Amino acid sequence: MRSELEESFRLVLDEVKHLMNEAHEKVGVIDDGHALAQVGLKEGSAVVMDYLQHNEAGIAFHHLMYMINEAQLPLSLAGQRVLKSIEAQLGPTL
Repeated sequence: MRSELEESFRLVLDEVKHLMNEAHEKVGVIDDGHALAQVGLKEGSAVVMDYLQHNEAGIAFHHLMYMINEAQLPLSLAGQRVLKSIEAQLGPTL
């Protein structure tokens, strides 16, 4: 059974994966100097889930934020609310 925290991460990751794919499609060929070429962005959802599975929710959150910020993803208001919820659930562990 998944925890509320994991479900929150999955909700945001679904949107982030979709937005990341759109960003890659929009740009097309991505050269090494492009922001989207950074390690941990395109396949970052797997990285986040791996951290969660190893009880590293704080690091998972930081990687998720890295993905959103570095790729400049326009997260929806609903996604932003879920991020705030994750942040509140993690509390001082961040």
